[in-house]
Amino acid sequence: MAFFLLSWHGALVGYTGLHMHPASFTDVLFRAVSPVVLHDDGAVEPCDAFTKVVPVDSIPNRPLIALKANAHYLSSRGLDKLDAAPICAAWEHFLAIPTTLLPLLKDLTTRDWHENGRWVGRAVCHEHHVHLGDHKWPAEALQAERKGDTLTLWSEDSDQRVTLTQCPSRTLSALLETLTERLQMGEIRPSQRTPWAVSEELREHILKVCVNPGDTGYLLHLARECGFFELWDLAAGLLSCARTQDTNPDLIYYAAILALRTKEYETAAQLLHEALTTRFPDITLERIQPLLTRLKGGEDALLDLPRQLRRMGLSMFDGLFNQLLVPMPLARQNGHDLRQAYSERFEETCTGQSIPHRLKLLAAEAHLNGISYWEEVNMAHASWLAGLCREADTHYANAKALAIETKINPIHYNCGVFSWLSEGECNSLSSRAVPDRLGVSDWKWHFSPEENAAAIPPALGLVFGCDSKYFRFIPKLILSLVRACRADPSGGAIHLFIGVEQPTMEQLTFLTTVSEWLATHDPKVKLSFAHGTLTYRDGATYTAIRYLMLPEIVARFRCPLITADCDGYFPADFVALWRQMADSSDYGFRLYAYNHEGKQVMGEPWGFGAGISYFGEPDLLPPIAHFLSDYLNTAYSPQNPTNWCVDQCALAAAFRRFVAPRWNDLRIKFMDEGAPLMVMPHHVGGKEALLSHDGSVSMVDVVVELARHTPASASSVSLSS
Repeated sequence: MAFFLLSWHGALVGYTGLHMHPASFTDVLFRAVSPVVLHDDGAVEPCDAFTKVVPVDSIPNRPLIALKANAHYLSSRGLDKLDAAPICAAWEHFLAIPTTLLPLLKDLTTRDWHENGRWVGRAVCHEHHVHLGDHKWPAEALQAERKGDTLTLWSEDSDQRVTLTQCPSRTLSALLETLTERLQMGEIRPSQRTPWAVSEELREHILKVCVNPGDTGYLLHLARECGFFELWDLAAGLLSCARTQDTNPDLIYYAAILALRTKEYETAAQLLHEALTTRFPDITLERIQPLLTRLKGGEDALLDLPRQLRRMGLSMFDGLFNQLLVPMPLARQNGHDLRQAYSERFEETCTGQSIPHRLKLLAAEAHLNGISYWEEVNMAHASWLAGLCREADTHYANAKALAIETKINPIHYNCGVFSWLSEGECNSLSSRAVPDRLGVSDWKWHFSPEENAAAIPPALGLVFGCDSKYFRFIPKLILSLVRACRADPSGGAIHLFIGVEQPTMEQLTFLTTVSEWLATHDPKVKLSFAHGTLTYRDGATYTAIRYLMLPEIVARFRCPLITADCDGYFPADFVALWRQMADSSDYGFRLYAYNHEGKQVMGEPWGFGAGISYFGEPDLLPPIAHFLSDYLNTAYSPQNPTNWCVDQCALAAAFRRFVAPRWNDLRIKFMDEGAPLMVMPHHVGGKEALLSHDGSVSMVDVVVELARHTPASASSVSLSS
């Protein structure tokens, strides 16, 4: 039997010519270097003529030796050099290992390995042992059994067996070779059906897997890339390889997506069931069973999984493969709920894409499923952002008709499609009398007692609207304004206008009391209010009250105006902030979708924050006010599934008509930049948090504070006065 000599550092003793040097397992196996061989009879080839073998007994039962010539020993003090030394320390001894172990040691130390799906990397030969992961074997006693891609290891003195899987496996290597060959042959190209497919990204992920085949993340991304190119066999194969390395149930969910895309509905249902039971082993999933049954029956029920899990209070799987679901050819037997789920997913997916990529998505969607609400509304957005407004208006009209016809509900920020008026419809508003369909013209007004035709116009008007429920924000709004003006009397008079839909008697009494007190005792703040009943009472009309009031306000007062949500209050430095804005701006809007050159770069036409707006050209306010009112009375319809964005539509259309054409000649303030003129819910964590932020305020609190500031000679103020 023959043996190689293994150093403490993990190298074999080799030679080139008669130059002795450390050699790797690979160099010796492939005969790039000749090894020094120890024979059974103690002879050392080819060094027997000048060296002798000295057995080492420091560690019993291990075949350790030293090579000695006269007074010097062969010394291995590292991986790169042998030397001659007068002494021989324990770590300079050599271990005699059977030459038959060489292929095994080479594979263990040059390939990556997995154990039970966990990457353990490559073995290291050190201190005359083989180390891999948490395992350690005496190098000379290592035993192995190969079977396909697996390798089972044990040692002579232990029955414990460790089974490893080589990486890359033969399956993975074959998949990579097939993918590379098809790429070289020009068989892999993006098509109209594959909007996510990018050839360079596919090549990049192939490279990453070739370099790091044990990285599950790289495998998953390459599998997804293959799915983008509709290479479903390769995608499934690569995902299967990843699943041998990782037991995360997300990977089973990915496999269900691939099965769905290849119309293997029964397999998709089985995989989804496995993913769910693995992810939620302690939860009864009876409520999911109808979804699994529908999926098994040929519906794309996987689309409804997020909603079902939310209803059960469970978290959704990772979304790495979700792009494979949009766009995709929909099954004809899909129920309305699944088409609704697909619509929402498609709308949300389009939102984050650049215009060129969005157009690719839309072209693929039309090719796969024809014309639909979700395709038309997103085509309209793309046209709008490209400046093709007439085309956009046509698509919006189509989207509205299709949504109503097919009963598909838009996601929240696309609700404006029901109340968006085309440019032609907006132009016609000024050419005809628009009836007051919402009923604000019949409201009763209570103007500040001091106001009359001869009064000096206020420096600023503040306009708010609400219903009796949202009135709970009004006391804090009023008191914060009074305090801010009291703290900084340098500003001009401010007139507060509040419209309330069906107020209670207590609320009306409060407004009357405050209005009369301000008229008598506060030269800086005035309050006028209107109240009545809207023809249609819902969240959309309540937010529109501020604009519906404007024609009446501008008919009496010629001053700049701020319109805002009522669920806010004024900071202590409001007067200084307002004066700074008035000195530097003609208008102010929440232009989160616009750049500073006045171009809309994202979103929808009604992607226009209505939370707070400033109109600084009093002479232009009458036509703006009438336009806003006419728009709302025209666009709002009880037949619409929702009118939720009607106020944003009106404001955005007014901006486009009266402000945008003069962008370069006007000074426009982005209201979300700099210190806010009002503290809003999004500044403090929500509506309820705003009520208590900096102290809660009730109607009684306002009256009590006004009474404290009433001159001693005047009558006290109360809610019953």
